[in-house]
Amino acid sequence: MTRIKLIATDVDGTFLNTQRQFNHTRFDQQLTRLAAANIHFVVASGNHLGHLEKVFAPSPRVQTFVAENGSLIVDHGQKLLETAIPATIVTQVVTTILADDTLRPPVLRLSGSHGTYMNRTDEPADTATQDYFFNNLVRVDDLTQVHDTIYKINGEWPNDSIQHVAKRLNARFPGQINAMTSGFGSIDIVAAHMNKAIGLTELAKTWDIAPAEIAAFGDNDNDRDMLAHVGLGVAMQNGTASVKDVANLITPADNNHDGVLDVIDAILADEV
Repeated sequence: MTRIKLIATDVDGTFLNTQRQFNHTRFDQQLTRLAAANIHFVVASGNHLGHLEKVFAPSPRVQTFVAENGSLIVDHGQKLLETAIPATIVTQVVTTILADDTLRPPVLRLSGSHGTYMNRTDEPADTATQDYFFNNLVRVDDLTQVHDTIYKINGEWPNDSIQHVAKRLNARFPGQINAMTSGFGSIDIVAAHMNKAIGLTELAKTWDIAPAEIAAFGDNDNDRDMLAHVGLGVAMQNGTASVKDVANLITPADNNHDGVLDVIDAILADEV
């Protein structure tokens, strides 16, 4: 098999357990071994940059982030790439969603360069979860009047309807957006043709690393393109069926039992 030169991982449901923790000691030991083997470690997530930096603060050597489902790439504090949703499309999508009672979610947010924006009147079902994921919330009166670089539109829908809603949104705005489920009853809407695979590929180019030399981990539909695109796509044991369908490997252990770290050890030992 082609030698792995880059490892990328999703965060929630993948690298983190259900208590939103990871094995710091074991991972730090792996970072030392990865550096010695000249293997890059990258976080590839649908979350905003500030949240990811907070999650990995206990491991300060982690400094490369493909955030917002590929729409924002930052390496050691340097912005390498950003792909915003055009402002006119943001307005059209928000207006359409809020005007349609069959589409309107309890909470709709805009993830931007300077904050995550939501209507003052919106209240999530779980405020603790919102506070965990969004440490940069800005309450506004009208989402269509937000002036910022918007990387992602995020909404919360009932779990049993998110696949259907994502398909409806993509059909409503063909070639203008990419709406995908991201777990926890959420749908992420990014610029057309943007996803983690594209963001990760652009980052890898700066290091002269080919897709075949990348291993990527994920558990949900917004990871699917990334896993299908790389040389070693690793789906979590606890992942969705659609992610497992495109994976080269499924972790023997789930996210609650160091599934990612086990496979990283196997990569370092040239066993996969």
